[in-house]
Amino acid sequence: MTTQLPQNPFPGMNPYLERPELWHGVHTRVIVELGNTLARHLRPEYMVRVEERMYVSAETDDEIRLQARLPDVMILDDGAGAATSVAVAPRSKDAIPVRIPYQDEQRQRYLEVIRVSNREVVAVIELLSPSNKTNPGRQAYKAERNQVFHSTSHLVEIDLLRAGQPMPVIGDVPPSHYRILVTNTHATDGLADLYPCSIQTPIPVFVMPLAEGSEGIAIDLKPIIDEVYLLGSYDRDIDYDQDPTPPLPDPDRAWIDQLLRSQGLRNRAV
Repeated sequence: MTTQLPQNPFPGMNPYLERPELWHGVHTRVIVELGNTLARHLRPEYMVRVEERMYVSAETDDEIRLQARLPDVMILDDGAGAATSVAVAPRSKDAIPVRIPYQDEQRQRYLEVIRVSNREVVAVIELLSPSNKTNPGRQAYKAERNQVFHSTSHLVEIDLLRAGQPMPVIGDVPPSHYRILVTNTHATDGLADLYPCSIQTPIPVFVMPLAEGSEGIAIDLKPIIDEVYLLGSYDRDIDYDQDPTPPLPDPDRAWIDQLLRSQGLRNRAV
C-alpha cells in the first residue's frame, strides 16, 4: 500500500509556515535546500557557502513581560511513564516579582555565491527573519544590507514574512504579502528588481545575476518550499482549521477557506 505524501496546499508560500515557533526551522531548511540546489547547477565555476551571523540585542524595559505564574503543583514524567507531583513553594508576600534584563543572541544563516577562480563573493542571498524586520535587529540588518550595496556583490533579499515592516525601497511598490529584491551591480541605471507576490499566486521565478559576462541563473522557490514542507513534516504541526497568523483581510481568509476545504484540509463550521 502506497502512503500519500503530504503536499503544500498553497500555490506559493504557505502562510502557516510563518508561525514564530516554526519559522526558525523553516528558515534553516530553506537556506540549506536553496544552497544545495544552486550548488548543483553552479559547479564548477562557483561554490555556494552557508554562512552565519549573530545578532545580539539587549532586552528593554518595554519588552519585559511578566512570565506566567508557576503552578503550586507540577506534574512531571519520571521517564518510566509514572507521573510525579512536585510541590512548589508559594512566593513570599514580601517579594517583588521581577525579571532580569538579558542579551538575546540570534543566529541567522545566509548564502554566499563565490567564484572559484578569484574567491570573489558574487552574490549574497538573504532570507529574512522576524529579527530583520523589527528593532533592534532591523537596524543591524540594514547596516549589513548597506555593506552589500556598497560592495561588488549582488544581493538577493527574500521576504516570506508578512509580520514586521518591509525593508525600504524607493519606487511605486504595490501592496503584497511577500516580495523578493534582486540587485545587480552591473546594472548601469542603478535600479534593482522587486518581485511582489501574494498568498494566492505562485512565487515568481527570478534571475540572480552572476559574474560580469556570465548569464544569470533562474531561481524557483516553489519546489524548495514544497520540499521543506514535506521533509520537515510541517503538516503535522499545522492546524488548518485555524486561521494563519498574522491575521489576513477577509477576502484572503475567504480564499484560504475555499482552498483548504477543496483539498479536505479544513472541516470547521463557519
